[in-house]
Amino acid sequence: MANYDTQIMVYLSKVGGSTTGTIANYVRPMFGHSARTHSAFIRTRLLALQKEGKVAPMDELKPVAWVRLTDG
Repeated sequence: MANYDTQIMVYLSKVGGSTTGTIANYVRPMFGHSARTHSAFIRTRLLALQKEGKVAPMDELKPVAWVRLTDG
């Protein structure tokens, strides 16, 4: 999990904010056997990072755009 979380945090530090699907396209290796499964996994990791105070939704709009909150 840590490798995925690290890749997510690195990506968000480069782009500022991004949708779950775009983040999933960046993070490798693919989790599961389909892009949909991988994207759902990345969303789960983003929600976990949100609970840790490291990322947050940019606004209330859909699709959700995520932003990085911390340097950790």
